[in-house]
Amino acid sequence: FVMRQTVFFLFFIFCFANICAQQINVPLGYSFNQLIDREISQKINHSSFKPLIKTSININIDSILEKEFSINKNLLNHKLFNRHWILIEGDDYKIEGSPLLNLSLGYERVEEINTFTNTRGFVLEGYIGGKVSFYTSFVENQSVFPNYLDSIIRTPTNDYVIPGQGRGRSYYDNGFDYAKSSGYLSFNVSDNFTLQLGHGKHFIGNGYRSLLLSDNAFNYPFLRLQTSFGKFQYTNLYTEFQDMKNYLSSENNYDYMGYAKKYMSAHHLSYKLSEKFNIGIFESIIWKSNHTLGANGFDVNYLNPIIFFRPIEYSINSPDNAIIGLDIKYNITKGSNLYAQLIFDEFTLKQLKSNDGYWANKYGYQLGYKHYDLFNISNLTLHLERNYVRPYTYSHWNNANYGHYNEELAHPLGANFSENIFILHYRNGRLEIQLKYLDIIYGADYIGDTISYGNNIYSDYNDRSSDNGIEMYNGNKTNIDYSQINIGYVINPYTNLKVDFSLVSRVLSSEIHDYHTLFYSISLKSDLFNHYYDF
Repeated sequence: FVMRQTVFFLFFIFCFANICAQQINVPLGYSFNQLIDREISQKINHSSFKPLIKTSININIDSILEKEFSINKNLLNHKLFNRHWILIEGDDYKIEGSPLLNLSLGYERVEEINTFTNTRGFVLEGYIGGKVSFYTSFVENQSVFPNYLDSIIRTPTNDYVIPGQGRGRSYYDNGFDYAKSSGYLSFNVSDNFTLQLGHGKHFIGNGYRSLLLSDNAFNYPFLRLQTSFGKFQYTNLYTEFQDMKNYLSSENNYDYMGYAKKYMSAHHLSYKLSEKFNIGIFESIIWKSNHTLGANGFDVNYLNPIIFFRPIEYSINSPDNAIIGLDIKYNITKGSNLYAQLIFDEFTLKQLKSNDGYWANKYGYQLGYKHYDLFNISNLTLHLERNYVRPYTYSHWNNANYGHYNEELAHPLGANFSENIFILHYRNGRLEIQLKYLDIIYGADYIGDTISYGNNIYSDYNDRSSDNGIEMYNGNKTNIDYSQINIGYVINPYTNLKVDFSLVSRVLSSEIHDYHTLFYSISLKSDLFNHYYDF
């Protein structure tokens, strides 16, 4: 209630203040960002907190797209291939929009399944009166997925959640029907301060995955405050999440019916150490809503935008879940960079030094490398990344885990895993080819066993297998080899509309069973969003 009052007050003030400007975000999609990633990597110091706000990065994306795709200089010179399809503009307003599509047909050979996706939607963005910028999108989908995705979605504990796209319902015999909407209002309070209020996702880091906060989970309501001063950029993020494993109803004497709520307050401070080196400090705290009679659901102690959560958490005897992290980026040359992340959920220095596998030493790291124009071949990009997270990281005992809508807020594998990623991407004009390979090892829980081995962040860590001797891949050790090739032709770079052929091979092997997938598809899709099916 307090959060809603605060948000409404800020919204009222800024809507009527004559101090706003055009603050549209760069899409989060990895494929779309391949078009501008080199420019961002080399010219933008504060590139970790995404989505990036276009006016804060001082890069003309329209000029980049015109140059890279030779817009108006080839046969595809109609606006259907080079601009948003809808354009309404005047002296003090501009509205752009396009349809969003994913019309896909495929075949999964192992289970002999004919797959498809039928996505229809739209995107609208712009500004009105020079005060308010806005963005909204909506997609409605029907899909039949390949075998491994279908089995994950139908797992009883998953409750029909489509990865990153909300909860689905049955569509004929073996399909799913689901929808997703996103939107925000953006205000430029001053040259140094931007406010956004909306429903969407965020990503912290410079890699393919994030161990701090990623766009893996479904959309959520948020308030984002971004402040820039000197060599610093400071971002506050306030969110509301849903705990689908905890349904409240009048039968349980609650005055609220629906999924239980939990909240996150997060801070990210980015500092430009030099022209090549940038460092970011992250902290967040998640707490569940208290539905006890007379209790307040939102803890006002976490509203302070300039605060260290650990001392506050301790001072109020908090049962909440605090996480701290670090992300860095170093530009080695004009065409290459290194990046890294560290995540600490909980650890004891004495136990860490003893190296006895203490269960509460919960941490992870990421190391990555990007090289643009590899072998001096224009638009050939190499991307290497390693992710490693100890068992029980992100989990908690009172549902204040680092998750939302039955999904992980950081890495889709949860915890107790290591992952090596290889991506090679090449583009020549509108033609693009991408090779991706993932080598994954994780320790899963045993089916029917009530013991948590540290992979599932939604499991109570009090149900752990032991206090000491917790090693990596604790539990049912599982290997995944995931290979994918995509060959596409970009029809419209503004919505990343492309014709795309995809071939996927996934081999899962564990102590219990083996599971194979060989899947190919051809699609016409607007590739603006990340859908993480590679796990």
